[in-house]
Amino acid sequence: MIQTFLKDKLDELLPDLMWTASYRPTNDNVGTVYYEGGGKPAQYDVPTRYPRYMVYVSSSDWKYAEYAAEAVYEALHKLENEMVEVSFYKDGNVVATKSYRVFLITAAGEPIDLGVSNDVRDFSINFDVTLTEIKGGNTI
Repeated sequence: MIQTFLKDKLDELLPDLMWTASYRPTNDNVGTVYYEGGGKPAQYDVPTRYPRYMVYVSSSDWKYAEYAAEAVYEALHKLENEMVEVSFYKDGNVVATKSYRVFLITAAGEPIDLGVSNDVRDFSINFDVTLTEIKGGNTI
């Protein structure tokens, strides 16, 4: 849903990592934002949604990986009141857009040190989001 928005925000903050959304083209010096489903949507009145996201950071520079995980945590935890436009594509052309108001992003916990594999240190930083779709315009 808003993983590209999060990826772009983190790319500005940590340009030494290759940032992607939903896929990993390499295992070193990369940050990836994954959408992980979420909580049950609101049942009444405002159609509030509660998606979850994981930011996965990997680097063979172990100290930089730790720094990047902390920077991601600090940049996104308690981020609030953001407007996000999401475009949907078919054959490279925009077929629809949706706009969201992100009320609040909160960390689900501290950055998780996943350890080292093939001399690359990995961290996972998980976030819970509260948002609602802004109706109107060219939507699905």
